[in-house]
Amino acid sequence: MLRQASSILILGILLITACSPVEVTPSHSSGKKELPYAEDLQKALDQALQDGSKEFDLGVSAAVIVPGYETWIGVSGNSHPGEPITSDMLFNVGSVVKSFEAALALKLVENNKIDLDLPLSNWLPEYPNIDSQVTVRQLLNHTSGIFNVFEHPDFPWIGPGVDYYKNRQIGETINSFVAEPYGPPAYAQHYSSTNYLLLTEILAQTTGESVPQQVRRSFLDPLSLESSFIGMGELPPANFKVAVPWVDVNLDGKIEDFSGTPYTWIASMTHPVLYTTPRDLAVWMQALYSEERVLEEAELQEMLDIPETTLLDPEGRKYGLGIIDFSDILGTYVIGHGGSSLGYSAAVLFLPEYGISLAWAINTGESPRDLANDLMGETWLALSRVILANQEIADPN
Repeated sequence: MLRQASSILILGILLITACSPVEVTPSHSSGKKELPYAEDLQKALDQALQDGSKEFDLGVSAAVIVPGYETWIGVSGNSHPGEPITSDMLFNVGSVVKSFEAALALKLVENNKIDLDLPLSNWLPEYPNIDSQVTVRQLLNHTSGIFNVFEHPDFPWIGPGVDYYKNRQIGETINSFVAEPYGPPAYAQHYSSTNYLLLTEILAQTTGESVPQQVRRSFLDPLSLESSFIGMGELPPANFKVAVPWVDVNLDGKIEDFSGTPYTWIASMTHPVLYTTPRDLAVWMQALYSEERVLEEAELQEMLDIPETTLLDPEGRKYGLGIIDFSDILGTYVIGHGGSSLGYSAAVLFLPEYGISLAWAINTGESPRDLANDLMGETWLALSRVILANQEIADPN
């Protein structure tokens, strides 16, 4: 599903508590050297693919940014048998797009176009099983209590009866797949993609532009994220190279080429779909958190704020506005997001203490989920081992 996939991240994150931290100091030197452990990262990526892909022919793409050094970009494996993954290939990154939507909401706060503490009733009609007094902020940090459409037993996810080309109206989705709330607003954090379905509608109403239009104008173009395409599930234009998604469509244990199928049915029931590269994701994290080129300080702090008065998500996750905070698990401050869909999985992390961004993506996802979890976890384990072992990377000058 288009979820945060934090279970995938946790597989690897637990390793870090046993490792010594990397002492990395951000540098603003104009001349950048090659990352000294680039070769080790590539070897680790190759091994992760070998360990995590089992008998399947898959690929993985990754990027690491250590301030002051050239961005490391690595690929391993295949997009399609006989066609290697290349660093310019795009992946559908699922719920990672939530960080872009949250940043967009906060840009509107900066411009006095939206108030995060106003209720949904300011924009949306009444819907069954949705409390109209839920605020925009509660959508963003998953404290709304609103039921996650993905958890509905009839949600059209995969199988012979799914119309992958169907574009649903918001009311149809809510009426069909939103059950009773998990609890009242502000009671607990409970991850729900329904929150971002509602947020997408609010952001569009506020500006008169679609969210993809706003993201392109506010973020993709100014940050030169040229290997990124956002839309409402349509496939990227032909000038983009896209990694082939592999999906167990028939639920028979075999994966098939799912390319050519748009994700309109998912976008219309959750949020926009972002196709991008790990390199662009890492650049996004650096611009947002390290260089602070996206949001003003006050709004950035709002994004990072974790509610203190609510119960944790049932799986123990903690959410800011469009981010997941892994600090309790790591013993150091780490934020990011993950996502998965049919045929793709991706994640991006930022370690503020070290100024390092890490992103990776694979060309399989929710079906079969175990395969995606294993390969995502192996990749994170392998790359993090190398990063954390190189404590001498403190000053590139």
